[in-house]
Amino acid sequence: MAKKSTAPTRRKRATAQERQAAAIRADRKARLQWVAVIGVGVLIVVGVLGASVLSSRPESGNTTAAAWDLPARDNATNSDGRIKLADFRGKPIVLNFYADWCTACEAELPAFSLLSNEFRDQVNFVHVNSQESGDWRRLVDKFGTDWWPIAKDINGQQSGGSALWRTLGGTGMPITAFYDANGNYLDTVNGAMDEGSLRRALAGLFGVS
Repeated sequence: MAKKSTAPTRRKRATAQERQAAAIRADRKARLQWVAVIGVGVLIVVGVLGASVLSSRPESGNTTAAAWDLPARDNATNSDGRIKLADFRGKPIVLNFYADWCTACEAELPAFSLLSNEFRDQVNFVHVNSQESGDWRRLVDKFGTDWWPIAKDINGQQSGGSALWRTLGGTGMPITAFYDANGNYLDTVNGAMDEGSLRRALAGLFGVS
């Protein structure tokens, strides 16, 4: 009696083995893809958290009323890129806070521009760009106070830096602080100042008229 051929059985068995191997390869590939996706997700999360940590680190400087030391936006008084209270001793100081978004700041700057030019040999005028969320140059360029030393407020609870603003009693924007020629803090005015109120402050606090 002739033996039955086993070739079809072998082919069926081989085909089943090939299918099983293919299924294993597909499963392995899917697992690797998921690992890659998870890895990318982890990297993104780590990157975001890292950027958040970096952005929340305190900026270096001093925001005490008696010895402020801030990074310069522009026109630094010395080569280290800092704006410091100690650099202005010898003449009284008008420390004016502003931000691009602040409409009251924009309203008062024409008076500050006028009087800072009138009394530039007798009084130091200094800007602090505080709580900034836009273009810090726009207002100083528009009203010609870009020749003042311009500092950047740092740290604080508001974005854009607000620690010195808060230290000096800021309750809104703008504020203006006044110091005598020895660097002693005298007063803070909350809110916009027009030409008349600024002239009276200069005369009353500094004897300048």
